[in-house]
Amino acid sequence: MEEREDQAPLKACMKEPQFCPVSLPKRASWFWIAFAAASAAAAAINVLRPDPALLALFAIPAIYIGLVRVPAAGFALANAALCALIAAVSGWETESAIPAAAFLAIACLARRVSAVSQRHFARHRQYEELFMDTMLSFAKSIDTRDPYTAFHSRNVASYARSIAAELKLPGEQTEAIYLAGLIHDIGKIGTPEHILGKESRLTEEEYEIMKQHPEAGYEIVKNIARLQELGITDMVRHHHERVDGRGYPLGLKGDAIPLGARILAAADAFDAMTTNRSYRQKLATETAAEELRRHSGTQFDKDVADAFLRVLTRSGKLAAERGERPGVTAPSAV
Repeated sequence: MEEREDQAPLKACMKEPQFCPVSLPKRASWFWIAFAAASAAAAAINVLRPDPALLALFAIPAIYIGLVRVPAAGFALANAALCALIAAVSGWETESAIPAAAFLAIACLARRVSAVSQRHFARHRQYEELFMDTMLSFAKSIDTRDPYTAFHSRNVASYARSIAAELKLPGEQTEAIYLAGLIHDIGKIGTPEHILGKESRLTEEEYEIMKQHPEAGYEIVKNIARLQELGITDMVRHHHERVDGRGYPLGLKGDAIPLGARILAAADAFDAMTTNRSYRQKLATETAAEELRRHSGTQFDKDVADAFLRVLTRSGKLAAERGERPGVTAPSAV
């Protein structure tokens, strides 16, 4: 358990270095070994080469005392040991009180900086968790409006994260794509119920209304600074674009479409094909996979489609060896 607690801040720092807490992990026995080694090294150098300037070397164990997360008793004991060592190296002269006091002040200052930094980091983590909970609530509110797509957002997010990982995208970008998957259909909050739950094909007019949801979703999230920083707002807006330029809402083409949106487009369409909808039964996984292959380079980004097929094969959802199958038109997953 202790190891996981120590690794959590590190993973968060990798994503957002500006929030990295200023401290060192608590390592019980190792703390005293490292402290003793640093103090002994500083003392040995001062004994071998007596020089008041070399007393500055004791700043290293002093800072270490402050940054390691140890209880107050351990902090006081370590400082007392350090002051006694400084006094011994200085010949127990009255002047040794000055550097001892200075290094005590350094240790206290380092501990204060560490405490404040940890508090700010914890607060940031709380805000991030609140933010994620809010996004998850949005996702659930969308999916519960239509019993046929009850887990759609979660499925799309999961597929999208697997594709991003297969493409070896950075961890922060992968998680941003996952979050975008959870809220990619947030614009459907404003779509009329009779269109969402219609048990037959949409009319041309109804389809045009349904096509408004990416832009509507973008309008909902575009002013959330954190989503803008992660590129999620653009993913929400463009997840129905096609690489051949025949998608919507802007008809972007090829690399002009954000990579995250191209990933969501494939994940969205695959889940739409492999789940029951009010107007049709789901397709077999093999049939849906064949549609990914057939529309690769037109509706779907080729690299994304290939990565998705590798993910499906490795997970056992798709056989490694396949025969040619008759195709059907890949649904747009509106």
